[in-house]
Amino acid sequence: MSRASSSVVWATPLPLGRELRPATMAAQLVRTELELFPSVVDVLPSTTPDTVIIVHEGPARPAAWRAELEEAGIL
Repeated sequence: MSRASSSVVWATPLPLGRELRPATMAAQLVRTELELFPSVVDVLPSTTPDTVIIVHEGPARPAAWRAELEEAGIL
C-alpha cells in the first residue's frame, strides 16, 4: 500500500470495537481489507488494544472503512 507521494497524509485512529491480537496482525488484516480505498496509504497497530491507525490522503472515512470491515466479517 505504500506509495511515494508529495501529498499530505493523515493518521486517524479507527476503533474496531473489539481487540484483535496480536496488534500487528490486526493492522495487517485491516490493511488487506482496506486496499480497495485508494486514499488509504497504510494501517498501523496502535497502543490502544482495539484500535488501528489508518494513514490516508484526503478526508477520513471511518464509517466507510468500518462498513467494509463489517462486510468482510472482521468487525
